Amino acid sequence: MKHISDRRMTRRLCAVAAVMFATLTFVAQSVRAEEEYRKAVEGEDVVRNKLFPKKGRIELNGPDFGVILNQSYVNTFLFHGGLNYYFSEVWGFGAEFALAMNRNKGERECIENFFNNPRKSAAPECGTEDQVPEGGNYGPAYVPIRELKYIIAGNAIWNPVYGKQIMLLRATAYFDVFVTMGGGLAFSDAYPKSSTLRNGKDSRGVFPETGPGGPGARPGETDSDGNLLYGETGRPDPVQASNPLVNFGIGQKYHFAKRFNVKAELRNYTLLGTESGFDNFFTLWGGFGMRF
Repeated sequence: MKHISDRRMTRRLCAVAAVMFATLTFVAQSVRAEEEYRKAVEGEDVVRNKLFPKKGRIELNGPDFGVILNQSYVNTFLFHGGLNYYFSEVWGFGAEFALAMNRNKGERECIENFFNNPRKSAAPECGTEDQVPEGGNYGPAYVPIRELKYIIAGNAIWNPVYGKQIMLLRATAYFDVFVTMGGGLAFSDAYPKSSTLRNGKDSRGVFPETGPGGPGARPGETDSDGNLLYGETGRPDPVQASNPLVNFGIGQKYHFAKRFNVKAELRNYTLLGTESGFDNFFTLWGGFGMRF
C-alpha cells in the first residue's frame, strides 16, 4: 500500500511540474512576443518593411491645382509645384513655387461701378432695378485689394503618420499625413484704397451733380482721353509689392505604383509688412507627386 501511495504522489508531482513548466513556457513566449512587437513599432523605424520609404529620396512635388478660399473680391486660382528631399522617414525639406491667376468677383465689379448707369446692366450682387433708387448714382468705391502673382518658399516637412487602410474592402492603400512649415516671399499687386477719381473729383456723390451731397461721379463720365472714370478703368494704379511670408499646412498623400502619389493639402500663407500689418491667405490644392 505504501508503494502504491508513493507512486500516486510521484505522478501528482510530475503532473504539477508539467503544468508549471507549460505555464512558464507560455509566459516566456508571450513576453518574448511582446518584446518583439514593441521593437517592431517603437524602434527607430516606426514601420518596418515599408513599401514606400522616404529616407534619402527626392520627390517631385506637383503639379498641384488649387484656390485661395478667403478672398472677398477676387477669385485666385493656383498652380503649385516644388522639390522635396527626405533625410529620414520623418523629416525632410523642400522648395516650392506657386503661380496665381486672378479673376474679379461680381462684388468687385459692383462696388467699382456702384450703380453707375444702373438701368443698363448691374451684377446680381448689386441688387435688382426695383432696389436701386430712381436715378441713383452713388459713385464707385475702391477698397484695398491685394492680387497675388506668385510665391517662392522653403519649408520643413514633418511626416508623423505612415499607414495603410482598406479601400472598398478590396485594395490596400498606403498613405502619409504630413505637416509643412516655413517661409519665403510673396509677390503681388496691391490696389490702394481711394476716395477720389483720376480727375480729382470725389468718387462718392449723388446724381444729379447739384443734388445734396455735392459733386461726384456721374454715369458715363470720362476723362480728356475718353476713358471712363469709374469701374475697372477708374481703379487706382496698383503698387507692385514683395512681402516676406510664413506658412503652415497639413495634408495627406496616397501612394501607388511604387513611385507616385496623389495628395490634398490645406495651407495658410501669412504675408508680413502689409498696410494692415499682415494678410492671411488660406489655400486648398490637390495634385500629384513622384519619388526618385
